[in-house]
Amino acid sequence: MDAVKKPFRLISHDRRVQFGVGVDSVAEVICKARTLFNLGVDENIEVVLEEDGTRVMEDGFLLLLEGHTKLMILRNNTQWMQQPGTLEEVQRPVNVQNVKFNQVKRKITTADESGCYISRFHPKLPILAFAGYSKEVLLLKAESFGTPFSDWIQIYQFELHSQIPKQVSTLEWNSIGTQLAAGCTDGTIVVWSYPNGEVLFKIRDCSQFEVMVWSPFRPDMLASLDIDYNNVLIWSTSGEANNLFCTIDRYDQEITVITWVADNQVAVGFRSGLIEICEIIESLPARTHRVSQKFRQEGEIADLAWNEKLQLLAGASNRCAQIWSKSSAFPVHSVQFASTCNTLGWLPTVRTSGSIAPATNTIDKRTLICGLSNGVTVVWNPMENDVAKRQKILRENSYDSPIDTLSFSSDGRFLASMNEISRIVIWATETWTPISSCLLDATEQGDERPLMSWMYTDSNAVATYKLVGNTYNSGNEIQLLEGAVPNPTD
Repeated sequence: MDAVKKPFRLISHDRRVQFGVGVDSVAEVICKARTLFNLGVDENIEVVLEEDGTRVMEDGFLLLLEGHTKLMILRNNTQWMQQPGTLEEVQRPVNVQNVKFNQVKRKITTADESGCYISRFHPKLPILAFAGYSKEVLLLKAESFGTPFSDWIQIYQFELHSQIPKQVSTLEWNSIGTQLAAGCTDGTIVVWSYPNGEVLFKIRDCSQFEVMVWSPFRPDMLASLDIDYNNVLIWSTSGEANNLFCTIDRYDQEITVITWVADNQVAVGFRSGLIEICEIIESLPARTHRVSQKFRQEGEIADLAWNEKLQLLAGASNRCAQIWSKSSAFPVHSVQFASTCNTLGWLPTVRTSGSIAPATNTIDKRTLICGLSNGVTVVWNPMENDVAKRQKILRENSYDSPIDTLSFSSDGRFLASMNEISRIVIWATETWTPISSCLLDATEQGDERPLMSWMYTDSNAVATYKLVGNTYNSGNEIQLLEGAVPNPTD
């Protein structure tokens, strides 16, 4: 049935005729092309991407493409040609010789002098939220994105600390920066509005927070993971009397990771290797959920990453990474590693000075980055036709400490990896060259996964970046990297 198949546009070689179809294999594309374009059974047919001529030969390749992608039908060895009058859009080059990230340390005045320090940049403004070991959340602000961090001002627009009963363990802005949520070690969650500082809700309904994830689809929805009771709590900040929107209980299995995959769907990973897509049923008076899809990987699910453009979910476990479609119980692609895959992320579309361009071509937009326990970061491109080029190994010097966290700058130009001993390496994604490396002054961090937060802005002359990581030290100190990239002149 086409209802469960992926939609594509089949286009003729001269781009004058096109048809919409639903297919799930290359063979079905060719079969429908013969019928729709009235091609004989003896004619040789080749399927390529209309935008760049990449050959589509494997079903896995096909299913990785975005819905409604244009597939050109070539007959009898006809060659693909670029559409007349169009220019190939490419990433503006980065001269890595001109890129330098400096490590900056900044003392913060708080009530305590040691412990875990969590820092998160506002997604839209030059503002940093900072939570120390003591029961408070502070804000630092600058007049502009380019202001050196040493000149940022500590502000007290509202008394965040008056609402915090215990040490903050998680801190997150929503996707548009209008709300800030803090989870505490005693299970309390507090959400404020920004910039007026109104407390939208404060409730203690958990034993201890491990993870909080704002929905990228609905800025008033927040998912949290209660590590002791093994359930996912869905919260609404829209002013309802009961802010607990829905509960996903799994008393029989240990939950390890969660991520949003739609405005009403959360992907839940388990220590057993199970992945469930849980759909929230918003019927009143009682909201509930149902499991709409299940996947199975070997070993504990260490991380999940959703690609909204491709509608694909990547899962990390044991010595492998797998890519899944919500419409199938079988993986679209799989890859085996020599070491456990701890974390992963999709290479984002590159944004430069208001334009959007893929890093190099269509294939690169479907690249997955995987951090392994042997200290290696792997660039995996399952759609690369040359098998030898599908994986690129990134290793900075001889560090073999496990890679725990990966984070891309919002423009996709840089990748930051952080290992178990809090060493950060920044890579230029155009060339996968390491351009900066530093070791945060951190003490033992326990079982928590270290996190990083980027700030980025672009102008005609220069693009500025700041990267901050969680630290576990003494001295109430924020540590970050900041740098500037001169934009090439036209």
